[in-house]
Amino acid sequence: FEAEMKKQQQRARDAAKFKAVNVDSKDWIMVNKGDSSNFVGFMEDAIETHVVKYLIDKKKLHIVLKDTPFYAESGGQVGDTGIIDFEGFEVKVKDTQKDDAEIIHVCNLPENFDIKSDRVVAEVHSLKRRLTEKNHTATHLLHAALRKVLGDHVEQRGSLVEADRFRFDFTHMEKVGADKIAEIEQLVNYKIQNNILLDIKQDSLENARKRGAMSLFGEKYGKVVRTVQISDYSLELCGGTHVKSTGEIGPFIIVYEGSIAAGIRRIEALTGKAAVDFMQHSRDSVQKISELLNAKTDIIESKVFSLLEEKKQLEKDLNKLSSISVLSQIDEIIKSSETINGINLVRKTITNLTMDQLKEIGDKIREKSENTVALIGTQNEGKLAFVCTVSDDLIKTKNLKAGDLVREVAKVAGGGGGGKPHLATAGGKDISKFEEAMDRIADLLEQ
Repeated sequence: FEAEMKKQQQRARDAAKFKAVNVDSKDWIMVNKGDSSNFVGFMEDAIETHVVKYLIDKKKLHIVLKDTPFYAESGGQVGDTGIIDFEGFEVKVKDTQKDDAEIIHVCNLPENFDIKSDRVVAEVHSLKRRLTEKNHTATHLLHAALRKVLGDHVEQRGSLVEADRFRFDFTHMEKVGADKIAEIEQLVNYKIQNNILLDIKQDSLENARKRGAMSLFGEKYGKVVRTVQISDYSLELCGGTHVKSTGEIGPFIIVYEGSIAAGIRRIEALTGKAAVDFMQHSRDSVQKISELLNAKTDIIESKVFSLLEEKKQLEKDLNKLSSISVLSQIDEIIKSSETINGINLVRKTITNLTMDQLKEIGDKIREKSENTVALIGTQNEGKLAFVCTVSDDLIKTKNLKAGDLVREVAKVAGGGGGGKPHLATAGGKDISKFEEAMDRIADLLEQ
């Protein structure tokens, strides 16, 4: 399984591999010769550098620089944005991607674009970079917390690190309960509050693994790797950008946990200002609900539960009254029957009834009539329901079966159903076909 999974991951990487443009490499316009795409963004947000080559594809400008502070999307971290300032004008970098070893700056294309000088100032959007760094370091803290709380079977299966939030996919066979989520949040926030200095350095892959560094499943690494260590709590192979110490991250909160595949769970989380905004919004919502319920915030949960139970009881009472009202009209409903091929057909539409109510009505019609087929239909909250009954004498003499009849009726409305010869139920999806479905019973009896 692991071998086949690695093959599939490689196929996915090859299929999704970024290509700056769908043109031949000869279409690049060379400005300078020599090495390119030397990433200096671990230390710098803005530098003076030189254009090595550029290419215009449709309405996009692609630029390769000698040195660059722009991080190219990799390892789940999104590519940087910012500006490249030429002499006299500037272009906006909308994304940064890798094409093999080259870092491609994907930019907007100014009118009458013309390079008069190869010297430029490349400047990353610093605020976005800082927010992304907070979230990236938080993924490392989260990974370690998941392994500590849920077990060593937890392994990273993917991530997306953006400025406003991040998601983290990991191996786990069951839902992570609210108590475990709270424990994970507390552990991550504890490590943030300790303001631990990150230890980031280059190491041989062999030494890094001997030190216990975690690696991304299916990822290929060279002989020299970059390790990110947070005291004795977390040690991972990682080429992304990070905060200098955990205290820079600010508050951490998990906003979603769910399944994305068999044995793979996903967590979405917020840090810093985004986490504060979320908590303030949640607090404001709770206060508004408290005011609407005229109850203190510490009892609104029980208050809401009580109201829901009251609503359920009222609905039951209403259904009973509705059933009593309809059942009192059974004789009138039977009198409205039509005769088709010598068979009495009772066809009635009654809105907003439950399936149990429909079955009760069908049973009453059977009790009070002979030589009769009845079809009762309803529309309730955008759904269609049908009940068909056949009197015992028709089952014996005509071999009519309620299940066969109602199944054909429901097909008209894109549904299906079945049941016993004397009583059967069905559902439908297409409300626009409801009347046509109700008419179908007459066609069946004519046949």
